[in-house]
Amino acid sequence: MSDKPRVLVVGAGAVGQVYGRHAALGGADVTFFVREKYRAAVATGFDMYPLNRRANKLEPVRFETFSVVSRADEVAARKFDQVYLTVSSSALAGPWLAELIAAVRDATILALQPGQDDLDTILAAGAARDHVISGVITLISYSAPLPGETRFPKPGMAYWFPPLSPSMVSGAAERTAQVVALLKGGGLPTKRHPDVPKFAAFPTAMMMPYLVALESAGWTFRGLVQGPIELAARGAREAMAIVAQTSGKPPLMMRLVARPRVLRLGLWFARRVVPLPLEVYLREHFIKVGDQTRLFMAGYISRGRSAGMDVSALERLTASIATAAAA
Repeated sequence: MSDKPRVLVVGAGAVGQVYGRHAALGGADVTFFVREKYRAAVATGFDMYPLNRRANKLEPVRFETFSVVSRADEVAARKFDQVYLTVSSSALAGPWLAELIAAVRDATILALQPGQDDLDTILAAGAARDHVISGVITLISYSAPLPGETRFPKPGMAYWFPPLSPSMVSGAAERTAQVVALLKGGGLPTKRHPDVPKFAAFPTAMMMPYLVALESAGWTFRGLVQGPIELAARGAREAMAIVAQTSGKPPLMMRLVARPRVLRLGLWFARRVVPLPLEVYLREHFIKVGDQTRLFMAGYISRGRSAGMDVSALERLTASIATAAAA
């Protein structure tokens, strides 16, 4: 890898902006790959609010030291050391991914998608297995202000790194070490993990049924607790049992969170610790990536049915949001 790493960030949304900024802070030459219709807006730069700062956290910082491309031939004309895929799982569909992978040649590809099938999608698009490393997103990032927020002086991207929750990365040793060193050096908490896909499979399986239940409850914790929380907990246990077929026994913490009493306590605690309106954030963020949530739920149901497992709660949860959407 060159003295000044060259990083291509695929997507310039809530995750891409943060990874791009911290790669740049780590000393990288950053380029964003976005669709043509977003190119001009991205090129103007970003106002960002790092909420972990002890002082001036509500003053925006500018991030504009990057390039922007929107075509695979533009990518092929340059050489990149690292490529960060920051788009949703559902956005990986289409011929663009194979074109991009062919253009980046031997670059390390950091896959930040949480689905069990996402790695297969990336490999099927032509990526070499030893060039792909897996990461898990632990930060919270959103377009500020959220509806009802008045604390920010101007629109921008606000983000927060939860304490003691670094982003985990796994894959080929040298490539993983390079990505971890760059991001960690730029201030994004990152550490190596032996097996991110296995590590991330259970939190994702636990979270998706709760998100669907929260959506059906009008995106309020009160509505969830007073309504479908028991069904959501059953769905979480079903999804984790399906994942356990290939990933082993669920971690104790995941099994605990799949209990309504523990979730109620967790929601009470999170509302007092997370420095943003959590209910509004969840609504705004997961409506945007609703296709991904539905994709995961459909995958759990399909795999569970094929294995002859109980998926009744997952089916009821999926039906509940379909009914709400039709109302």
